[in-house]
Amino acid sequence: MQKNFLKGNTKKIEKKLNKKMKMASKNQMFEEAARLRDRIKSVNQIQKYQSVYIKDMRNIDIFAIKLINNKSCIHGKFYRNGSNYGNKSFFPSHEDTSEDSEILESFLYQFYADKDIPPKILVNINENFFKNVERTLNKKNKLKTKILKPKSGEKLQHILLAEKNALESIKLKKTSLETHHLALHSLSLLLKRKNKITRVEAYDNSHTFGKNSVGVMVVADKEGLSPKHYRKFNIRYNLKDKNISKVDDYYMMEEVLTRRLSKINTNDNFQVPDAIIIDGGRGQFNSVSKILKKFKLKNIGLLSVSKGPKRNAGREIIHLEKQNLNLEPNDNLLSFIQRLRDEAHRFAITAHRSRRSKSSIKSVFDEIKGIGPKRKKRFNGPFWYCSKD
Repeated sequence: MQKNFLKGNTKKIEKKLNKKMKMASKNQMFEEAARLRDRIKSVNQIQKYQSVYIKDMRNIDIFAIKLINNKSCIHGKFYRNGSNYGNKSFFPSHEDTSEDSEILESFLYQFYADKDIPPKILVNINENFFKNVERTLNKKNKLKTKILKPKSGEKLQHILLAEKNALESIKLKKTSLETHHLALHSLSLLLKRKNKITRVEAYDNSHTFGKNSVGVMVVADKEGLSPKHYRKFNIRYNLKDKNISKVDDYYMMEEVLTRRLSKINTNDNFQVPDAIIIDGGRGQFNSVSKILKKFKLKNIGLLSVSKGPKRNAGREIIHLEKQNLNLEPNDNLLSFIQRLRDEAHRFAITAHRSRRSKSSIKSVFDEIKGIGPKRKKRFNGPFWYCSKD
């Protein structure tokens, strides 16, 4: 969906969102349906402006920042060779006391650290705040780049449209964060935590008949999903132990959680989760519970989630220490748990496919006599593509 958005294919996005909204409403997940409705409104707003073309500029980036209640959004519009290469909203982290000019200045340094720089960058703040950025970009680019705030004409209209999109995006983000914080509060109550839950880790694993087994951890903090904290674990098997099966989900989960949690009490800088979510039933819950007890981590809440009757979404069973329960299909907390579980599943499959692909490449070279490590490294990419023809 994100690729379609960047390419400007908002019609496809709107169609998918409408389908999801109807499904959520049918399953009585009304908060989720309302969230999707707001996203559709935002997409419609963007769709109105995508056909606008800057006649006298072929390569240009446009950034507008809006700051509301110490939360900021920077909306970017990108043109290359006269074509719209997409629009995107960014939500940079910053201090509550930061000014909008400081936030945008820091953002521009980071944004262009590894990207090509166009000859002109339009902003919605006085250009005098960005003279140092301009000088730095010119040194890097070896071409003259100007950062300007348009005062009239077509370019000003683009800035105003970017401001509207930034405002819409930050409102949606604010609503999403409120829903997210409500879910974290509900999770704190469910797990009977004295302190607020601000970091949740969800785990899953993936393999093909025991081969290329991978375990993953995804993280949600007080700002939502946090991909920079995701981790992958290549499963290590003790081949001397004949009792270990390579398709044993309990073994995989235990190994991943042991590697993740074993250093908590010996490292003060270790980020400790407030709660852990496991995809699985009572068996998975018990195996992870043993690990928490082994390392004396009684302050970490634990739940596992398994498919309900006929594996219907919305009928999942939540497994806790002393009870199993079903949340209402429209419960915000259930939506949160489903989202984390699905994200862990997606990340696990992606990590497994990546490992399997690398393993396939390695096996192709191993079958060819006379190719050593150096030559493998040299011809890794080209040889693989040739071998597929």
